[in-house]
Amino acid sequence: MVTHGSEDTRSLAELLRHGSSEFHQKLQQVLSNPDYAVTEQQSQEQRRENAYDQLRYLVKEIGSTQAVATDLPELFAVFDWSAVLATDLIPLISGHYNLASGSLATLTDSGSAAPYLADLDDATSIGVMLLTEYGCGSNIQFMQTRATWDGDGFVIDTPNPRARKFMPSVGIPVSRVCVVGARFIDAAGVDQGVHLFAARLRGADGAAAPGVTITQLDHQPLVIMDNSVISFDGLRVDRSAWLSNDLATIDDNGVLTWRDENSRKRGFASAISQLTVGRLALSSCLNAAARASLYIALSYAAKRVVPLTPTDAPLMLEVPHVRDTLLTDLAGTVTRTIYGNSIKTKLANSDLTDRDTVVSVMLAKHFIQLHALDTVTHCRIKMGAQGMFSANRVADYLGVCHAAITGEGDCHVLGSVAGRVLAKYLAGKPVPEPGLHDPADPVDRLGLLNARTLTIVQEAQQFLASPDLADRLAIIPEALSLAEAYCAEDALQLLHQHADHPEIAAVRDVYALHYLDQHVAWYLTHGLLDIAAAQSIKQQLRQAIDNLAGHLPSLLDAFGFSDEILAAPVLSADLPAAWDSRCNDPRRH
Repeated sequence: MVTHGSEDTRSLAELLRHGSSEFHQKLQQVLSNPDYAVTEQQSQEQRRENAYDQLRYLVKEIGSTQAVATDLPELFAVFDWSAVLATDLIPLISGHYNLASGSLATLTDSGSAAPYLADLDDATSIGVMLLTEYGCGSNIQFMQTRATWDGDGFVIDTPNPRARKFMPSVGIPVSRVCVVGARFIDAAGVDQGVHLFAARLRGADGAAAPGVTITQLDHQPLVIMDNSVISFDGLRVDRSAWLSNDLATIDDNGVLTWRDENSRKRGFASAISQLTVGRLALSSCLNAAARASLYIALSYAAKRVVPLTPTDAPLMLEVPHVRDTLLTDLAGTVTRTIYGNSIKTKLANSDLTDRDTVVSVMLAKHFIQLHALDTVTHCRIKMGAQGMFSANRVADYLGVCHAAITGEGDCHVLGSVAGRVLAKYLAGKPVPEPGLHDPADPVDRLGLLNARTLTIVQEAQQFLASPDLADRLAIIPEALSLAEAYCAEDALQLLHQHADHPEIAAVRDVYALHYLDQHVAWYLTHGLLDIAAAQSIKQQLRQAIDNLAGHLPSLLDAFGFSDEILAAPVLSADLPAAWDSRCNDPRRH
C-alpha cells in the first residue's frame, strides 16, 4: 500500500540530515581550520603528515574516539564532513574511528581493550585494521595470515608472500594500534577460521614492532594515503588481545572451544562486524560528496553565462545537457540520502552479525556509492575547466569516491552477493501478471518497480539450482540487477512517505521517471509498457525536471552547505576576483 503522507513534521533540512545539527556545525568549524589547509607547496609526504596532524586536532576538539566510534550518528557525521571539507582524512578516520576503535569497543571486554582504547581515545596512537592480503583481496574469509598459540599468548606469522597484508595506511612512522585478522590454528591443529587480535604495530617512536615489516607503497594520485605492505614474522600478542566477542574460549593448552554451534556460525560475522558499519559510513560520505558537488556545480551553472551567439547568452543551467544531467543526478542523490538515512537508523539498533543487517548494508553500498561516483563525475565535467581545480573541490571528491568504492569490499562484489541472497529470500513471491501500467500515475510507477524486482527474482532461480561454478558466475548479472531493482523500489517507497514536502514529491517524480526511462526496453519486452507509454515517459520526465528546477534553491539550502564553508571560487559572483584572492592568499604558499 502506498502512503502519500507520513505525518512527518521535520523540515526538509532535518529530513536530509542524520544526527544532531549542533554536532554537524561543530564539525564544519573544526574541519575548516585554515591551519590544516592543503597548500600548493606541500609534497605528498607533507600532505600525509598534515592529515595525521589534522586527525589529532579533530580528536582533541570533538572528544573521545571511543565515544564517537560507538555513537553511529556522530561517526557518520565525521565521515560526511571529512569527505566534504578535508578529503585527506578519509583513509585515516576509517581505520582510527571505525575499524580499530569500533572493534576494540565492541568485540572484547573493557579491561582487555582499555590499554589500546586509552591511546586511541586521544590519538596518542592512530588506529588501523589489517585484513586484506595480496592473495584474497577483500574476500577475507580466505586470508592466510596465521595465528598460533604460544603458551600464554599468540604468535602471528605471514606464511607466504601472497599472505602479506596489502594495503593499509601505516607508512607514516607514528605510534600505531592495529586490529589484525588471522586464521587461528589452535593447539589441537584445528583451523578455527578468521579471528581478530589487537597489537601495537608501531611503538611510541614510530618504529615497527618486533616481528613486523612495513614497506610503504608508491605514490597514489587519487587520494593521499600512506599505503603499505605488512608482513609478520613472529609478532607476539597477549592472550587478552584476542577479540572473541565472548563467542569462544581458549584453555591454557591453547585449544579453542565455541560456546555453542550458533557461536561458531557467528564467529566470522562477528570478526568483520565493523566492516558493516564502515560500508555504510563510506556510503554516507560519498553521498555527502555528491551533495557538495551538486551544490557547487548547480550554483555555478545558475550564474555562469554561456555566450552562444552575438545576441544569445543563456545561463549554463538552461543548457539541456547540463540541466537534465545535473537535476536528474540531484533527484538520485536526494533519494539515496533519504534511503541511506533510513538504513543508518536501522543499523543503530541492529545486531551487526545478523544476516539481514549485513545484506541491507551491502545493498546500500552498491546502490549509493556507484551513483555518487557518477554524480561527482558529471559535476566535474559540466563545470568544464573550473572542475579541474582542487580549489573548487569536486576534483578531489573523485578521489574519495574511487577510494571508498573499493574500501570495505568492492561494490560489485557486495552487490552480487547481496543480490544472490535476495534471489533466494524472495523466491516464491508471485510475479505480477503482465499488464500495461500508466507511468503518469505514481502508484502505477511503484507497481512497475515492484514488477521488475519480482520478475528478476523469478528469472534468477534457474541459476540457483546447482552450486556449479558456471551457474555461480551466470547469476552475477541477474544478482546485480536484482540488488539495484530492490533498492530502487525501496527508495521510491520512502519518497512516497515524505511526499508532503513538495520538494520531495518533485524529486520522486524525476527519480521514478528517469528509472523507467533507463529500463524502458526491459518493460517493453516484459509487456508492462507499450510504445505510447514509453514515448510519454520522456515527455513526463522533461516536465518533472522543469518542476524540480523550481525547487532547486530550497533543496540546495537544505543540504546545509554555504558558499563560505565550501569557499570554492566558482561560487563567487565575481569569478576573476575570487581567483585573484585565492592565488594571492599567503596562507596557501
